Amino acid sequence: MLTNILMLFAGISYFSTIVPFLRYFSLSSHGFYKHTERMLNKTQKIYTSGNCGTIKEMALSILRQIDSCETVLKITFFHLPYDNVEYLSNNATLRNVTKEHFGNRNTPLVSYIAQKPLQNILTAEVTFLSEEDVTLTRQDKYTILQKGDTKELITEGIIPQDINTSTYAQASNIFDTISSILSENGFNVNDIYRQWNYIEGITTLNDGRQNYQDFNDARSIFYSQASWMNGYPAATGIGTGRGGVMIEIYAQNGNGINMPIDNPMQISAHNYSQNVLAGKTTKELSQKTTPKFERARITESTIYISGTAAIKGEESLPTNETTAQAAATMEIMDCLISKENIPVKSNGSIYDTLRIYVKHEADINNVQCFMNQHYPIPQKLYLVCDICRPELLIEIEGTAHTKQ
Repeated sequence: MLTNILMLFAGISYFSTIVPFLRYFSLSSHGFYKHTERMLNKTQKIYTSGNCGTIKEMALSILRQIDSCETVLKITFFHLPYDNVEYLSNNATLRNVTKEHFGNRNTPLVSYIAQKPLQNILTAEVTFLSEEDVTLTRQDKYTILQKGDTKELITEGIIPQDINTSTYAQASNIFDTISSILSENGFNVNDIYRQWNYIEGITTLNDGRQNYQDFNDARSIFYSQASWMNGYPAATGIGTGRGGVMIEIYAQNGNGINMPIDNPMQISAHNYSQNVLAGKTTKELSQKTTPKFERARITESTIYISGTAAIKGEESLPTNETTAQAAATMEIMDCLISKENIPVKSNGSIYDTLRIYVKHEADINNVQCFMNQHYPIPQKLYLVCDICRPELLIEIEGTAHTKQ
């Protein structure tokens, strides 16, 4: 373990930029030739309950809107409960209602995120499989997808045994569960290419230790068992109002395109200095560890955009106006997925879905006006929650696809 932990500070960022090209492309006098194995396409659509009844009634309203002919992989519900007792009760209800609606054999994965959507009406982001001839193996906490030599694993939101322990203990417990799921199904830790990290009270300090930093230290120790020569996952680390810590992952093994994307406007988060890391470190480490994620990853024609905020270099921009931060964030994301920046040949990129996390509910209307004017895509989800730095008022993640 000590050797693995020391690897955290060994400076492997070189490999995250060079090796992906060597792994997925062959160079000739005519340019780069892409390897032919491919990853499996997934799409998302946002649904909102048509009523404000009980959690069961709102869930049924959403489930009845979903096309029964489509293959549903995962349903991520968003709603802010009163407390953690209600959170755990709602979590069980949503799983039971979904199982009853779809039946045991076809029940999709379910995640319940304690973030407030508009009017706090239950809202869901539904992930569909948009491929044919894929073999699905549905398990309790995860699903395996296989087509030819391509094999993927996606999980529901994994929660700890006890959501009342410290953030570090919760995250460590979840990573133990994820490690078992991966190893039992022939995956390595560095096969993870997209990860969502939901953290109750993300910027709260406990005896000088910040919850987000505690999470990052637990993640760094978990990741230390791998070399990450193809870069870290795309990821989001975002606050929730209840529910402790929850983690979702996508993992893939095979040789389809799966490459990290850096952003020239930002320092890679895993290369941040100690100056921007908050609170004390855990006793297991000699210093605070950085957030281990890439700004985005491209898998075939899909770009998974990590949670992005108004940070240039490694410093938050000096503005306390939410719409200004939204504009700066989208400028950074536009650069990230631009034709000039993505590491595959294309004619640019188009946003498919956006999750827009806003710290103050009173700011949502102004943010909506800005986003609808400048980014009029239909699949946008607005959520009220804390962001990973106290001065940040908005964070945005999403998916995009390349134009060929």
